Amino acid sequence: MWWGIGTARIAEPPRPVDPAKLARMEAALVAMPELTREVFMMHRFDDLPYRRIARRLGITVDKVQEHMACAIKRLGQAARDEE
Repeated sequence: MWWGIGTARIAEPPRPVDPAKLARMEAALVAMPELTREVFMMHRFDDLPYRRIARRLGITVDKVQEHMACAIKRLGQAARDEE
């Protein structure tokens, strides 16, 4: 959410992070298959588009999408504390 005063935009202050939730999500990231983790990190942390990830890893864009879906599902389950 953005708060605006005229045309100026100020980001909403960050919410406190639940340490247990963070630990579950870190564990889920570490437990992912290596390629899934690599695809996720390249996209979310390095801000690379799917096409560039596919080219760098020698896989198809469809495979990149599959790995991202898997990673997001696992992290979502960890955030909700599901097995």
